[in-house]
Amino acid sequence: MAQSPLPHHFLSVTDTSEDEARAIFEGVARQKRAGNTNNEEDLPLLGQSWALLFRKPSTRTRVSFELAIRQLGGSTLFLSAAELQLSRGEPMEDTARVLGRMVQGAVIRTFAQEEIVAFAKSSGIPTVNALTDQEHPCQVLADIFTFEEKRGPIAGKTVAFLGDASCNVARSWALAAPLFRFHLRFGAPRAFFCDVENPWVTQTESPEEAVRGADLLYTDVWISMGKEEESAVREKAFSAYQLNSRLLRRAKAEALVLHCLPAHRGKEIEGELFEERAGDIFDQAENRLHVQKGLLRWLVGRSERVQ
Repeated sequence: MAQSPLPHHFLSVTDTSEDEARAIFEGVARQKRAGNTNNEEDLPLLGQSWALLFRKPSTRTRVSFELAIRQLGGSTLFLSAAELQLSRGEPMEDTARVLGRMVQGAVIRTFAQEEIVAFAKSSGIPTVNALTDQEHPCQVLADIFTFEEKRGPIAGKTVAFLGDASCNVARSWALAAPLFRFHLRFGAPRAFFCDVENPWVTQTESPEEAVRGADLLYTDVWISMGKEEESAVREKAFSAYQLNSRLLRRAKAEALVLHCLPAHRGKEIEGELFEERAGDIFDQAENRLHVQKGLLRWLVGRSERVQ
């Protein structure tokens, strides 16, 4: 199989420049205006097979990537890690070398960031991070597109993230802040502060201070996959950080409310507020499909230009 000598990957938000992300967003907006239809000249994955290698459960990520690849002309091969030799101790590098000879790209959802980096280095094919314990870059790219679609440019705006600021989605937001030049405020217990520090990020133990005057209020589950044994401790620690109507009143009047789902009403978000803002939240979920199609076009286009 002919492979690109220099495949490009999307393993982190920082794997794009702002200009590249803007080009992706512009293409997505055009596609949505056109009714999200493809013509024969717009099938960059035609004849390609992409592997979806998942160690973790998934709804939005799996469905959006399977559909994105198919709508761009490709086919998908879903691989549960539990059914592969990975479950019997085969190194990820060896799995990568095998898949790299048989498929044209890979989308991976796993635990350690180091594992997906190892796959990308060994496979010789474009690789996408569909979630690790450290980052969730595809989610945040779609979130930023959703904000700009509804409220205009995010540069100079303030994003408030309540809850577990140490989780993968929060880390990707922190990495995106200098790239897109928005201010990010985390409202979280100190033990759960984000470990990504830059001039665009501030952290506070006061949820009221975090949301004051914010343009976007955002939250995620309190108990991420793999943290189930910490459920009681986490629910107690985050109880004061629920995204609710009381805190929303401290934000800007037109503030957007987003949640990357799945949502636990009555825990990280007030049930009534969730339903009130469900239209925006499920637009956000749908945009995973549209933005990932744009991301795949960009990724394949970059790889082709270096051949």
